[in-house]
Amino acid sequence: MYLVTTWFGSFLLDDGEVSAEKLFPKDKDEIAERLIKVEDYEALKEEKELAKGLDEFFVLEKRLEKRMGGTYSPMEVDLPKPEYYDFDKSLLRDAMIEVAKKRLRKAVGIDDHISQAIQTIDDLTHTSNLLNERLHEWYNLHFPELEKVVSGRKFAQLIAEHGNRESIPEVEFEGSVGAELTEEDKDTLMHFARLITDVDSEKEKLEKYIEANMKEFAPNVEHLAGPLIGAKLISMAGGLEDLAKMPSSTVQLLGAEKALFRHVKSGTKPPKHGMIFQHPYLHKAPYYQRGSIARAFAGKISIAARADFYSKNFIADELRKDLERAITDIRKKRKEPPPRKKGKRKK
Repeated sequence: MYLVTTWFGSFLLDDGEVSAEKLFPKDKDEIAERLIKVEDYEALKEEKELAKGLDEFFVLEKRLEKRMGGTYSPMEVDLPKPEYYDFDKSLLRDAMIEVAKKRLRKAVGIDDHISQAIQTIDDLTHTSNLLNERLHEWYNLHFPELEKVVSGRKFAQLIAEHGNRESIPEVEFEGSVGAELTEEDKDTLMHFARLITDVDSEKEKLEKYIEANMKEFAPNVEHLAGPLIGAKLISMAGGLEDLAKMPSSTVQLLGAEKALFRHVKSGTKPPKHGMIFQHPYLHKAPYYQRGSIARAFAGKISIAARADFYSKNFIADELRKDLERAITDIRKKRKEPPPRKKGKRKK
């Protein structure tokens, strides 16, 4: 007795003849759902119903051997034909299209949204920098002294709220060498400055979105590397699964691909770190300690990513303590920069 499944139903075959059958509904969504379960190595309810009460049966699929307990015995068997049961192959085509759609929807995960969000932040940062540069040049025609006493986001905020120099509170404007603004000039500059503050506001919202999702999706990576750096690493790796599978040496150099290719091609010094350089552990460290710290940091990030993807256990506190101990040891061992190598004098 063989238990077999086709795209339109499950059957019990006895000496090549159908002794029992469970046909699938003639609906593309129902058939697609069953095809996906077969691909995912699951047993179908129709198969369970047919196998119920059987002491022993043979199967043609490893899936059924594992899920149903049948004896795997591959051999040539004449399978039932769909036309015998009034199933048209056009239904199979429609069902396969549904399978592809469902697989595509399932393939889009939270890490894809995080990746898009972090890339959007990079775009907004670039846009904000360009717009701020233009605002500084433009507003300097009216009040060049302002950028000497105000910096960062406050510069655009003051212009957006007050416009001309006479209206800006707590800033000395008398004696300014800038030209006067017409009412039209003032309104245009205020509108432009509001655009910049809106861009910065959207960037803040995205950062909060990433932070909230990283704490839920990759809490170990988020706690160890920070939400933004962690999100960038996941994005550069191609997803959390890819980051978890990467060796720590690759994680260490994510974002430094151009420098690595330049080293391979022209023999320049190899890079010691990539994206992780943005973390205070690295960019605040002396240059002669960064390589060792980068290796230790990347190793812990790799472990954190594996914990997030595979075990789902929160181990970031222990990883951070281990990392800080390793960094302390590196600082003790490398207190001074290495001596410079004396090169030969050119004749």
